Amino acid sequence: MSSKAKGFIEALISSCTFGMIPLFSMPCLDAGMDTVTVITHRYGLGSVAMLIIMLCQRQSLKITWHDAWHIFILAIFNNLGAFTLIYGYQFMDSGAATTIQFSYPIFTCIIMMMFFHERVTLRIATAIVLAVAGVACLSGYVPGQGNISWIGVGIELLAGLTYAIYLVLVPVFKVRNFESSKLTFFVFLFSTLQLLAVSPVAIDGGFHVATEPRLIGYLLLLGLIPTAISNFMLILGLKKIGSTLTSILGAMEPLTAMLIGVLYMGEQFTWLIGIGFVAIIVSVLLLIFQKHTSQAPA
Repeated sequence: MSSKAKGFIEALISSCTFGMIPLFSMPCLDAGMDTVTVITHRYGLGSVAMLIIMLCQRQSLKITWHDAWHIFILAIFNNLGAFTLIYGYQFMDSGAATTIQFSYPIFTCIIMMMFFHERVTLRIATAIVLAVAGVACLSGYVPGQGNISWIGVGIELLAGLTYAIYLVLVPVFKVRNFESSKLTFFVFLFSTLQLLAVSPVAIDGGFHVATEPRLIGYLLLLGLIPTAISNFMLILGLKKIGSTLTSILGAMEPLTAMLIGVLYMGEQFTWLIGIGFVAIIVSVLLLIFQKHTSQAPA
């Protein structure tokens, strides 16, 4: 198998595994575990897995105070994005929720236009219109045929916005010069420490480590598959096929979440949700191809 073929497989594994967040988080939420506890376990176990990977790669764990401060800020937005994504599951079906959160490339584009004077093109404008139309279709789900609300749509849009800010801040802070696995480990570690710090306020009685075997199994899978493995495979795919192709293959993320919701969790799929799903994916692909065109050599 060629290196490029391996890169395609690795990128597909990355996006598909990230789309499995609802599969492992929903059973924990249904069992009464609060959102902060689920996320704390996710990043805590994910940081352990990334640490093992780094040790196997014999990477240095040293960082400067300057880098630590920037990573601390990145962890804040990482936590906000993760919290709003999972919290939104309480108001709408997980597949639709993850699809709306996947609109973060739209927000990234808007932020770049507003604060970094990125040029507005017809393709970008078309992508934004499609994204708004797609969200409108999802939020207009027929009452009694599913679980979607405007509150859930707003929460998931906030999840997309916070992740977009995270993506913009990484190059601004120049921590992108880190090895990807090293940056991911420290973001996971700082995210865990932040969640533990706020848990006495956010959780009645403070944070408690899960003890029920079934929930421990789900949390281990959550920290391993859509957290550590997803990020690690992303790194491998980027090295072989580059960021543009890897980003396009990232469209498998909401598709996976939607299929899991429909096939495994019994969520309903209507023509209106289908239209919204397609509209959002098309808008994201338009932005990805626009970015690729603008970066092409003259």
